[in-house]
Amino acid sequence: MVLSLRQARKSDAAEIALLVNIAVHGNMARGWAHDEEAEGTYDPLEVGRLEMLKDDVFGWRNATMAEDDGEIAGMLLGYRKPDEKQGVPVDIWAPLKPIQELEEEANGRFFISMLGVHKHWRGKGAGSLLLDDADKRAAKTLANGQALIVEDANEGARKLYERRGFSVTQSRPMVPFPGVSPHGSEWLLMVKE
Repeated sequence: MVLSLRQARKSDAAEIALLVNIAVHGNMARGWAHDEEAEGTYDPLEVGRLEMLKDDVFGWRNATMAEDDGEIAGMLLGYRKPDEKQGVPVDIWAPLKPIQELEEEANGRFFISMLGVHKHWRGKGAGSLLLDDADKRAAKTLANGQALIVEDANEGARKLYERRGFSVTQSRPMVPFPGVSPHGSEWLLMVKE
């Protein structure tokens, strides 16, 4: 096993969508299933693939892939946040509002939007290798540190982030996604200066 990193390619969009969905315990696919673009796609992950193909910050261009012998082990999706706050849209979907509020506090930082690792690759260094890449990308963009959002109940991820120098700076109560029991009770903003 020799994990290596590479910049995502457009052809990775489906794998990125799958790993984004894994990173948020299947909640993205639930949202994608109700997206107006879902009609005729037959699968919420196809909507996710289409989302990852877009040329915005939450797309394939800002993803790094960890792989071993052509097998994708994990992915980090991140970007430098603008220095000025952008504001939370007033019409934002309620389950996303606390997440967006916390993300607003990450301005000027390199924001790790998603870090997803396939189950059989967890505990084998993929997450750490991807966080090494985040360190390099943060330095390259002259970011004022790094930030990410994690569920309070995701102890494995929290421990990894704490070992890497992140600490909790703020929290917001979770608003449950419709039909889903939340894994925790709060969203946590973790920052690495």
